[in-house]
Amino acid sequence: MKALLKSLISPPFHHVWWALKNRQRDHRVESWSVSRKARIGFRSIIRKGVEAGPGLELGDFSYISGPGTYVEAAQIGRFCSIARGTVIGVSGKDMRRVTTSNFPTSPAYGGLAKATRLPPQKPATVIGHDVWIGVNAVIMRGVTVGHGAVIGANAVVARDVPPYAVVGGNPARHIRDRFPPEQVAALLRIRWWDWDVATLAEREAEFLDTAAFVTRYDPGPTAPAQPASPEGDNYGQ
Repeated sequence: MKALLKSLISPPFHHVWWALKNRQRDHRVESWSVSRKARIGFRSIIRKGVEAGPGLELGDFSYISGPGTYVEAAQIGRFCSIARGTVIGVSGKDMRRVTTSNFPTSPAYGGLAKATRLPPQKPATVIGHDVWIGVNAVIMRGVTVGHGAVIGANAVVARDVPPYAVVGGNPARHIRDRFPPEQVAALLRIRWWDWDVATLAEREAEFLDTAAFVTRYDPGPTAPAQPASPEGDNYGQ
């Protein structure tokens, strides 16, 4: 009876919760299946049909499309575009055990286990700023995806992806880079995703020409080095 009441009350409660949070924080969470503990950034969008756990951190101006998208544990940067059917931050199975079934790990799986014995988990997936993830891609837990990278549709990513790389396939492999090395280095120095809203609005038309953009805003190779990896970055929630 308790479980039944919870299943009836939970969806409308989550709907009201996110409706209030959307107004308070100027983002748009349309799915009832996003944990209330998830951290959602300014003007970000999570479409209907997305399921996300409490380990989600979504940066400003990013969006996650549904249906069929599942995010277990991930730190996702600003201005990311995530297509429907994507799975992010899930763990694999320990194939060295007698069974790959979960029944020995928790009473929740068939009621045979006498205690919960959760296996060690890898760190949450880290996805940089301005990353595009295609339809039905899978990104495993513990992976770091660099700024500006592109993950092809149906790719299975089990290893780190460098900044501005394009990867695809199962397992995902490097296909090419989005830009020449000097432009990649310049974009990592510019870090336009850190600009404030007024600056972004003022310069929005300039994002259509990469060569001109880099020429105008690159502080040069003598500028202080900025981290190319998104780990430990400020995601702005």
